[in-house]
Amino acid sequence: MPRKIAGVCGIASQIIALIMILVVTDNSPWFSWTEYNISVLGVEGSMKILFNWGLILTGLSSLIFAIGLRKNLLLSRPGQYGVISLIIGSIGIAAIGIFPRSIDLPHDVASVVFFLFVILAFLLIGTASITVSRLKWGLLSLIAGVLMIAFWQIPWTWSGDAIPQLLNCLPWSLWTLVFSVMLLRNFSPVDIKQEV
Repeated sequence: MPRKIAGVCGIASQIIALIMILVVTDNSPWFSWTEYNISVLGVEGSMKILFNWGLILTGLSSLIFAIGLRKNLLLSRPGQYGVISLIIGSIGIAAIGIFPRSIDLPHDVASVVFFLFVILAFLLIGTASITVSRLKWGLLSLIAGVLMIAFWQIPWTWSGDAIPQLLNCLPWSLWTLVFSVMLLRNFSPVDIKQEV
């Protein structure tokens, strides 16, 4: 897959997610960031179809980005497993839109898949980058993964999880934008292939 297509899809995934959240929450005056989970927007109110389709399109765009990343980065085997984890995580976020919160078990599984595999991806890619002396990109990936873990450990005082969920997605969003720009600039943070 051409780098530019992957890079554009990575950026598009985050723009779609941002616009969808802004439009849906702006048109859902009943929604409270401190009382609800974000996923309630997919089952209540007039914006639920837009919310779910926004997640599906975000996941599909992220999937194309992740596939392109795997084909364009020369990573060690752990790094390749990391990108595969990112692919699975991208499928997870699309599945959150396919299975809204009203479909309990599939929705919960999709949510766990997204967060778990994206965190795993960052840890593996970060470690692989550091082992080939790409310290800056390795630390960026590791920090993104650690932040996602840390945000879940904070004892938030709100009854809803919308704010922690949003904060948890920010490291993923920023990481995706940085690596998308690198693909568009034809630059690979890891350009030495190691066989493990």
